[in-house]
Amino acid sequence: MRIADEQDKGKILEYLKQGLHDCLYLYIDVMNYGIASDNMKVWIEEEQGGLVWVAMKYYDSFQLYSHREQLNIEGIAELARKYPVAMISARKSLIEQLARKLDGYKTDYGVVYLMDKYIKIRNPKKVELAREEDAREIAGLICSDEELGGHYTVDNLTAQLAERIRTRTGRSYIIRDQGKIVAHSATYAEAEGIAVVSGTIVKTEYRNTNCYMLLANYMMQQLVGEGKAAYTFSLSGKMIDYLDKAHTRCGEYGKLVRKQEK
Repeated sequence: MRIADEQDKGKILEYLKQGLHDCLYLYIDVMNYGIASDNMKVWIEEEQGGLVWVAMKYYDSFQLYSHREQLNIEGIAELARKYPVAMISARKSLIEQLARKLDGYKTDYGVVYLMDKYIKIRNPKKVELAREEDAREIAGLICSDEELGGHYTVDNLTAQLAERIRTRTGRSYIIRDQGKIVAHSATYAEAEGIAVVSGTIVKTEYRNTNCYMLLANYMMQQLVGEGKAAYTFSLSGKMIDYLDKAHTRCGEYGKLVRKQEK
């Protein structure tokens, strides 16, 4: 195991392409930001000149990928003990192995989808492209939902959303009512030809309106028009039932979320 440097970037991206739907955030972040930045660091393990796994720490989370279903997970567990982040995510089989090595985390498992269908929105007047100064209000809305925002703090998520908007590596779409943001969806990561959609939330009292339909379909309309394949993740049984009807399954993922100290 070693810390990757900029000379490893090409090799890492080629390796990640082997299982793109299992490492979408990892692939996009390495492509956009390189190997290291103030909020990002990458580790790799090699065997006989080839990569065995890649791990990226980005803010308060780890993203992991290996093409192997069974892995000597101890090196990754060692990193997680050294940096006790709020969340670790990877393909389901890797999280199952890592969960047996780490204390203090709870596991969640979900499905990865290719979003390949949408309804054309002809009058998107309600939908706005969020600005950097909207990031804190959006973060507060997301963090009000335990399932969606439970592993974030408002400050941490505000910084991430603002950075994505500022650097154009992600975008947020919002709907306001009486000046307050009541619905949000975003691309949490984007690169050439690819985007990951997340952070979709509608304030409780607006869930019987057309806010979700407008946001989800308008954003898809924009991405398809730009030639981007869009992916999303879901942990919710109700949402998985909906997405199974609307889009195409392409993988299973898991995450370890640090338990809150009482």
